[in-house]
Amino acid sequence: MNRDLHNGISEQANASHQRLEDAKVLLNASRWRGAMYIGGYAVECLLKTKLMQIYDCKNLGELEDLLRQRSILSAHRTVFTHQLEDLLRLAPGYNRLMQNRDVLSLFNKVNQWTPNWRYTSKQANRREATEFMTSIERFMHWIDNNF
Repeated sequence: MNRDLHNGISEQANASHQRLEDAKVLLNASRWRGAMYIGGYAVECLLKTKLMQIYDCKNLGELEDLLRQRSILSAHRTVFTHQLEDLLRLAPGYNRLMQNRDVLSLFNKVNQWTPNWRYTSKQANRREATEFMTSIERFMHWIDNNF
C-alpha cells in the first residue's frame, strides 16, 4: 500500500471529522461496536493532523523523517501506527495531559480502542458505546484546544 496516498494534513483532518460523524451515525443506529471502532480512527487521524501541524510537515512521511532526524522517533517506531499513546507521546502536550487527572481519565478510556475490534464478534452495549463516544468527543476537544 502506498503510504503517501492519504497522509497529508488536509486528508487526515477531513478523515478525522468524517470518521467522527460516521461513528455518531453508527451509534444512533445501535451499532455499538462499530461506533466505537470508527470513533477510535477519528482520534488517530486528529493526532496525526496535529503532529503534522506542530512540526510543520505536509505529510506523515515528512513528519516521520523529521522526528527521526531530531531523535524524537526511534528507528523501530513509526508514525504510521494505530497506537494512540505512541502518537500522543510525540506531541509536546503529552506532559500536560499526564498532569491533568480529568484529561488523563478521558485518555485512558479512549486508549482502550484497538483496530483489532474489527475482528471481534463481541458486541458492546448502549451504555458502553455512549460513554466511549462521549470520551472520544471530549478528548478530541481537548486535543484541538491544547495542541
